[in-house]
Amino acid sequence: MKKKALRCRNIYTSLSPALTDGYVICGDDEIIFVGSEADGKELIDSETEIFDFEDNFLMPGFNDFHVHLLSGALMEKDGVLRYAESEEEAVRQLLAKNPEDTGDRWILGGAWDNFRWTEGKLPTKESLDRYYKKTPVFLLNKECHGAWANSEALRRFHITGDTPDPENGSFFRYDDGEPTGYIHEAAVIPMLKGILEEMTPEEMSGYARAFAQMANSYGVTSVGDLPLYGIRGEKAYKLLEDAGDLSVRINFAVAFSEELDEVLRTREAYHSDMLRFIGVKDFLDGTPMGHTGFMLEPYTDMPDFRSNTMIEPEYLKTRVAMMAENDVKVRLHACGDAAVRLGLDAYQYALELHGDKDLRHCIEHIEAISPDDIARFGKLKVIASVQPDHLPKYDFEGHPFHTMIGDERMKYSWPFNSIRNTGGKLAFGTDYPVTELNPLRGIFRAVTRLTDEGEPDGGFSPQEKLTIHDSLRAYTYGSAYASDFEDRNGSLESGKLADIAVFEKNTFDCADDRSGMFDMKVLMTMVGGKIVYGK
Repeated sequence: MKKKALRCRNIYTSLSPALTDGYVICGDDEIIFVGSEADGKELIDSETEIFDFEDNFLMPGFNDFHVHLLSGALMEKDGVLRYAESEEEAVRQLLAKNPEDTGDRWILGGAWDNFRWTEGKLPTKESLDRYYKKTPVFLLNKECHGAWANSEALRRFHITGDTPDPENGSFFRYDDGEPTGYIHEAAVIPMLKGILEEMTPEEMSGYARAFAQMANSYGVTSVGDLPLYGIRGEKAYKLLEDAGDLSVRINFAVAFSEELDEVLRTREAYHSDMLRFIGVKDFLDGTPMGHTGFMLEPYTDMPDFRSNTMIEPEYLKTRVAMMAENDVKVRLHACGDAAVRLGLDAYQYALELHGDKDLRHCIEHIEAISPDDIARFGKLKVIASVQPDHLPKYDFEGHPFHTMIGDERMKYSWPFNSIRNTGGKLAFGTDYPVTELNPLRGIFRAVTRLTDEGEPDGGFSPQEKLTIHDSLRAYTYGSAYASDFEDRNGSLESGKLADIAVFEKNTFDCADDRSGMFDMKVLMTMVGGKIVYGK
């Protein structure tokens, strides 16, 4: 067994805020020692490979508990439009990456955000049609709850002025009934599925490989992959694993609506350290930003409307209970406060019916919540799967939540510290490609609750700030715990998998420094003792 010894003065184990000055020593794929320099030297021999990281920062690899792997990888290929300041700029950025109108493939960029645009209006097909007459273009928005398509994309799916809107979705239209090119919520699903069904597992595996390499470059060693609209990628991931090319651990879910037999077959088939089935996932609502988040009281700017749930409550309770009976974890997207309560009610029903089976069910996002429901996370042992970089990132005073849900409800948006203080457990992620994959952005946001411009003074709902330790722990051990894998990774301990990231700077010294965090270099990433990024 050839050992690797990593020397560093700032070793963060995730077990406590205290840093260790010493060694982490790996043998094969596991950690065999974490401790002082003097004790570590006794395990080093002439065959040991030594890495000296001096005053850098060594920690467990980040575990991003909430990504949409394939959707994000596809966007990276054709164009991420996250920082475009207008519809015209988004088109220019897309054109720079896809200059030819050949008609022989789909263009699938996205992550555009019309709330960043000067006028804030939704885009239309005409701006894309100007450059792409033969090539179909389908661009998911930042939240992945809407899409912008050109005329050729609509034509290929036979969407016209006579096409009816699906339940829980719509094709936005001009006054004459013709589609504008903006597709909303459930109307997105058949289009995206239809596009991706044309791809083979071999093609998908190429995108997955590129994603894993990008994740490693950010110090990410594990991810929780959630199916966007039921699109599954585990066969593609298995091809990479079998070839020895999978460099990030993938803990994936399948759709809540899958037949139980299929869910159980998938669990039986995928249970390795690198590729694991961990549960089922579905949407209870959309997002408050799109007025599709399910709210307990009407929207402030739409006083007769509070949206609705995407799943009938009695069916939800019955289905969650069935999954619990079969020891299957459930993960429910819930952004509005009514959706959060609906999910918690379903978990409570299953708990009362089948007892505590330590399934670690999850509520995803929690963009609004009634204060009466905060303590229920700890009481019901439900994981708060949250994404700190969803917090306001620019123009705090102009953030749509002020007018959409009002300042009183906004006080309880993303209540990380309140959930933690009442016994709830946090698992951090990015919701990539909704936000960037860089986990240090989320750490900065959780610690400061500031926009990129440093607003508001003192931070947004400052009582919800987390310490650096609590933030890092939620992004390492917290996500491992939520993945039912904390006995194998999530902290630096002897006997655990050697999943390690080394950063240029000590994050305890610069977590409130935006540029210092966002631009920090990753020096090395290791997965199972194998160096997958850096020296």
